[in-house]
Amino acid sequence: MSAFIPLAQAADSTAAGGVQLECELVAEVRRDPLAPLDGPPGSQFRPFVPATHLSQGDVVYYTLRIRNPSIVYAAEVMVVQKIPANTAYVAGSAAAPGAQVEFSIDGGQSFAVPRGLQVTDEGGTRLAPPERYTHIRWQLRHPLAPGAVALARFQAIFN
Repeated sequence: MSAFIPLAQAADSTAAGGVQLECELVAEVRRDPLAPLDGPPGSQFRPFVPATHLSQGDVVYYTLRIRNPSIVYAAEVMVVQKIPANTAYVAGSAAAPGAQVEFSIDGGQSFAVPRGLQVTDEGGTRLAPPERYTHIRWQLRHPLAPGAVALARFQAIFN
């Protein structure tokens, strides 16, 4: 079964001093392996292509481009991205150089590292499984220079 995936909503961002950031979310999938034009026998290349049509179980590779279009440094940058609809976060896949990564299981009301996210059900209290994550938050440790772009990434499985 294949489905069309609409462009996911870009992240919400904040920075000290009222600097407005631009955020763009790009969704891609890996295409079937192609034989390389040049390379050792048996090697294969799996290019990324836009995630326009998905099948259940496909892994979607998301890249969030965070750009500072202003002429001043953006300090205390924090970006929150909702996990796209009909997907489940892939554990351990969220990353961004020089950023602290936290997650929410309550619709973005509170955030914590994975070991701090707990759910309670009939079996008692346990760590929240990654498929319960609703949002990801990246807090950049360093100011973002004028015109600079920071990249944050994560993966999700299409349901």
